[in-house]
Parts: sequence; structure tokens; C-alpha cells
Amino acid sequence: MSTPSHRASTSYAPERGVFPLDHFHECDASKTRYLECLARRERDATACATLSKAYLECRMARELMAREDLTQLGFRSEHARSSAARARETTAKEANEAKTDDEAPRVAGLRGGK
Repeated sequence: MSTPSHRASTSYAPERGVFPLDHFHECDASKTRYLECLARRERDATACATLSKAYLECRMARELMAREDLTQLGFRSEHARSSAARARETTAKEANEAKTDDEAPRVAGLRGGK
């Protein structure tokens, strides 16, 4: 019989994605709200981004994961978020102004639909 070769194996901790379990359930409330939001929104994570952010902040505050800048975790900075919101508002305003009188809602008994 041959003797098994015992090679020393070196293991390395993963860079991201693995962190301690929440054994004391410190962040369960924020996790539950996030998962309920996902269920209501048909798994649309972007609709539940604020809850996801709150959950990650809870984990970082309790040292259940390494403190990290949230922009590195895929969240936009507040400045970028407000710029995106302004862009959406401008687009909606332009779309409303582009409506012609034919597309404007009509009120019975009034001329011109206004």
C-alpha cells in the first residue's frame, strides 16, 4: 500500500462576501424589513435599496462585517442620487410640457379642455 501524501495546504480568507453570522440577531429587524420589501416588489432590489443600505450599516456598526464605504458596495453617493432624482424630475416636467392640447384632459362643459 502506498502512504498518503500529506501536503500542507494554505488557505486564505476571502476578500469580500463572507462575514460572521449574526448569532445574537442584532440586525434581524432590518433584514426582515428588507426581505419583506423584496417580496412585495417582486425581487426588485433597486426598489428596496434604502433598506438594504440600512441592513449593511447595521452589520458594520456591530462589527459583523468590515466597515466599508457604501459606494464601494454599489450604492450611489448622496450627490449622485440627488442628481439622478433631478434628472428624472426634469424629464417628467419636459414630458408634461410636450403634451399638446389634444392630449390634455377634457372637462365637460368647458371649451379648450381647461
